[in-house]
Amino acid sequence: MKLSIVKCLFATLLIACTISLKAQIPEGIPLLSGKVNALKYSSESKPSATVKQVAIKGQPFAQALQINSSGGAGSGGLYGNLNKKLRKGDVLWISFSARSLQSKRETGESFIELRVEQLVNGKYVWPPYLERGISFGNEWTETSIPFELEKDVAPEDIRVVIRFDHYPQQFELGPVTFINCGQNVSLADLPRTVVRYEGDQPDAPWRAEAEERIEKHRKGDLTIKVTDADGKPIPDATVTANLERIAFNWGTATSSERLLDTKSADSQIYRDTLSRYFNQAVFENEMKWKVWCHQSEAQKGFRTLEALRWLRNHNFSVRGHVMVWPSWQHSPQFLRELADNPDSLRQTIYNNIKDQTNIMYGQFNEWDVINEPYAHHDVIDILGKHEMVEWFKLARKGEPHARLFLNDYTMFHSEEASNSFFETARYLVNEGAPINGIGEQAHIGGTPPGIPLILKRLDKFATLGLPLIITEFDINSNDDDFKARYLGDFVTAVFSHPSTTGLLQWGFWEGQHWFPVAALWNKDWSIRPHGKVFTDLVTKKWHTNYTGTTSKTGECKVRGFCGKYRITVTYQGNTVTKDVQLDTNGTAITIIP
Repeated sequence: MKLSIVKCLFATLLIACTISLKAQIPEGIPLLSGKVNALKYSSESKPSATVKQVAIKGQPFAQALQINSSGGAGSGGLYGNLNKKLRKGDVLWISFSARSLQSKRETGESFIELRVEQLVNGKYVWPPYLERGISFGNEWTETSIPFELEKDVAPEDIRVVIRFDHYPQQFELGPVTFINCGQNVSLADLPRTVVRYEGDQPDAPWRAEAEERIEKHRKGDLTIKVTDADGKPIPDATVTANLERIAFNWGTATSSERLLDTKSADSQIYRDTLSRYFNQAVFENEMKWKVWCHQSEAQKGFRTLEALRWLRNHNFSVRGHVMVWPSWQHSPQFLRELADNPDSLRQTIYNNIKDQTNIMYGQFNEWDVINEPYAHHDVIDILGKHEMVEWFKLARKGEPHARLFLNDYTMFHSEEASNSFFETARYLVNEGAPINGIGEQAHIGGTPPGIPLILKRLDKFATLGLPLIITEFDINSNDDDFKARYLGDFVTAVFSHPSTTGLLQWGFWEGQHWFPVAALWNKDWSIRPHGKVFTDLVTKKWHTNYTGTTSKTGECKVRGFCGKYRITVTYQGNTVTKDVQLDTNGTAITIIP
């Protein structure tokens, strides 16, 4: 589509917005002139996006732009020039509606980046006046954002930009309005989008039910009895019972480079933070075949093994990710060259599984054998569905100790996508594949699945009789309030479910995260609101540190979270320390100081 056509279409939307949404718009001065251009495409001769005007029914506006973007670098967008000078302290308000028609994102949603950019001599300079990543599903979702300007700005030094995602997607964008509400308005008084989801109410029934399940499935009774050498109870002995490692995996993605870097101050803080708040790790990229195959035979896995030693020394369990990602996109280039030779294709994949399990033998507690067959199935289309069973069998032969997983991202998506994931897992079980668990990535966008749906889907997948793990959790949103609320609710729901054994986040620090906005800590290591929610849960609410004295019968009784405890007893100057494992059936230990 030619840029001039896009100008006219978006200008039409801006004019329509002023009319049809007038009753919903705060008082103020419209700032968009209607002279709106598309951002540059990646190629003039082969644009990466098309934009057309479409009629809309059932909304306060009659027309929208339909954008079909093929994704990739430079996938383009729309920008709008402003027509008024702005002053420091002006309160601005921007609003629009959008809905997704199709998306290749793992959340199943479309995504755009909204920026109000700062310009110098017509070129964008950081930082923007406003930057917000916005996700939306297949229902019309309104976004309204108020913000305050921090300096005087000429109209030629500011613009509105809506950039398209780097994932392929098709979506519709309703009228955009951008107004200056002046300086006598409070941000709190303006309409603001609050992300809502089913189950977010403080009195939602699932909350009390989850607490009951946590009490039942995550805690046990620890009885500590202190006696003398003849078995006579000792009262008034001081007893501490500290949970050293909870019987649930709180994990994160990491890298050998970061773990082994001894020069960077950030890397030291990174390792300290990792050790304090997590007990499981997965290497984000280095075990993926496309990365693995580029290492020399002599160096293959060397750095990873070195980093694994650090993790083991710090009492981490470790996941391997991933043996087979069955698409051309996520496999080495040479694999695609075997598309017309099924026998060679099959054997090449077998050789990679043998290579990885041989070099990394005994290193991983869990290992993803197959990743994302729902969307990435080029190889399966050629070799057949049963080949997945063979991959699991070969993985088990090469690594008899690790728990083997199927990993995908659609458990909490549409019924069709979720059912496909379920049926794949059930097929593997029924066909005798040595599968030991199911991993759901749980990448969350701006229109998240409700908590009752999360629990319902966990219930369904649990019927397969396999442990469930959240393997790559993050929330791709700039809305701090939403991230804090949803992380707390999601993690609570998952922790409460009896079939789950862990939850891994796909990174935790802004300086090393594929979606920096999702990180729990900022680049300067200040903690974000949703990071504070997470750390409070895992180090306070779901943690047990007991100090007390024995009763007349020489006993202390502790209701604590299951896991490994360090028990210390002090009596008359003598101190004895022992480790004990607590499970839901309860544990009793007798200590002689």
